[in-house]
Amino acid sequence: MRRKFNLMVLIFCMAMVALLAGCGQKEVSNSTEQGGLEVKEITAWGVIDPQISAQQIIAKKMGFFKEEGLEVTNKLQQSGTEIGPMVAGGSAQVSFESTYTDISLASNNIPMTLIAPMANIGGTQAVVASSGLDINSAQDLEGLKIGMAPGSGVLIAIRKMADELGVDINSFRFVKLQPADQIIALEKGDINLMACWEPWVSKAIALDGKILFSGLKSYLPENKGDVNYLNFHTTLQVTNDMLKYPETLKAFLRALVKATDYINNNREEAAAILSEELNIEKEELLGIMSRNIYSLQVDSDFVDGITEMATFMKEMDNISKIPQVLDFVDFSLLKEVDKDLVKVDLK
Repeated sequence: MRRKFNLMVLIFCMAMVALLAGCGQKEVSNSTEQGGLEVKEITAWGVIDPQISAQQIIAKKMGFFKEEGLEVTNKLQQSGTEIGPMVAGGSAQVSFESTYTDISLASNNIPMTLIAPMANIGGTQAVVASSGLDINSAQDLEGLKIGMAPGSGVLIAIRKMADELGVDINSFRFVKLQPADQIIALEKGDINLMACWEPWVSKAIALDGKILFSGLKSYLPENKGDVNYLNFHTTLQVTNDMLKYPETLKAFLRALVKATDYINNNREEAAAILSEELNIEKEELLGIMSRNIYSLQVDSDFVDGITEMATFMKEMDNISKIPQVLDFVDFSLLKEVDKDLVKVDLK
């Protein structure tokens, strides 16, 4: 009887072990099938700028990160120039910046990967005329004084405008000035034009300055409308060690897609949120945001824009070599999130 009882206990225990083992295997399997997050806490570095960090702020404030199971801490810096060294040092594993920073990091062999664009901000790179300056044709620009910071990417747009409309770019008198100094010089009449970016473009407009053209739009009399003078993007990049957390990064990207949709469909509400977070007046923000194209779409304009900017940076001696695009971009995770966002096949 005791032997029969012991046998029954043994069979029962073996059955329970098998059941528990099966349950354990099913738990792991389900976690994988549902895309279990490898890590849930992320520190995302960005800039106090609606061009660079709009989506990360909205995703946090609207709860889109939480919906994806993530706890994200946003840390915003005063300038994008502060983030590059942090990426290089490994302290900024997830960051928002621009293709300019990405190219610089890749040129210096820093192990980072650009995994998604955030916005085309070519429309915020613009040439603004002083109040009262009459421009009746593009040729009226010849011989004028243009304030511009050395190495500014907006020069790409100026060159393309001149080439397209037959303007003698060699006649321009470029004056090396930083953005804040350009505003003062424009107001005093020391320069006729300023070539700059936001928020300085908006500040010049507030002084009755007039946008003549930007990277994406022209207001010149003989060529009004959309143009393709400069495709310059803000981006999301991660240090290469973060690539071992693909499910976490896909969740992060999904939250950013939601944030992008919110910005595009609820501009007034998005501007109100950003105004509070960035301490910028809502009306000024709406003006800046109207010149951005918020999208995670990877298209030929995005890829060509990277190549064009890298070539320009090499010409300006800002980088020692031009990195190959395929060496520092990977949109496979973005494609898994939404295949329609990746319009080009990089090989």
